[in-house]
Amino acid sequence: MEAEDPKSGTRSFIRVLRLVERFSLKEVASGVEYALDIGITDSDSIRSVVEHRADGPVRLFSLDGRPHLAGVQVETTPVAAYQSLLEEVAS
Repeated sequence: MEAEDPKSGTRSFIRVLRLVERFSLKEVASGVEYALDIGITDSDSIRSVVEHRADGPVRLFSLDGRPHLAGVQVETTPVAAYQSLLEEVAS
């Protein structure tokens, strides 16, 4: 990190080290190894890799004990509806 950015490389390295405050050393080391394998060396991207690898699968929302929700139907939004959002931003 220092070789690529002499001005703030040490600061970036410390940010990566601080990931051990939230993740195990093994998780951080594995994430850093993966990031380096794909050519990533900035601390924010390494953090993203480590966080993504720590995410668990999303569990389904169970309707057990919630009979009042069983009849709720949510219509599918047509994809064209999102285009109107882009048009409003461009205006």
